[in-house]
Amino acid sequence: MAWQGYLQILAHDVRTTAMEHPAAFPLVASRHPAAPWLRPPLRSIDLIEHLLTCMTAYGFDDPRAVDAYKVFTSFLVGSLLLEVTVRGENMHPIDEPLNEGEALIPEHDDDVDLNDAPLVRRMQDRLSEDTSDLEFEIGLETLVDRIERSVSQ
Repeated sequence: MAWQGYLQILAHDVRTTAMEHPAAFPLVASRHPAAPWLRPPLRSIDLIEHLLTCMTAYGFDDPRAVDAYKVFTSFLVGSLLLEVTVRGENMHPIDEPLNEGEALIPEHDDDVDLNDAPLVRRMQDRLSEDTSDLEFEIGLETLVDRIERSVSQ
């Protein structure tokens, strides 16, 4: 399977989960991930490692693999939060903090065990970079270009 198919299957799997649990998805999108610098909705280091493994196996270098991960997760969060909202789920801020129970929530990089995730460990610095402004601009330009192409056809 090509990387495009991998991302499509993964996106559909995440969407299916979000639609099956629309009240929980906003929490998944807003709660602590497995590491402070990872992005929802892909919340586990194992899943990120798998995605990065797939991307690098198809020839993505580290910067492009991380960029693809960031754009992909931004798309998923935005699209799926909108979709569960349209379906009537309450998206208001939580008045009381969620009881995390006994869950260990890493607040710093030294709290995260990356021994079984060599690609995540290798790309950790890039994963930690805040490139939100650039990602927003690129995403917006891509969206405008796509709309322009559809209008001009």
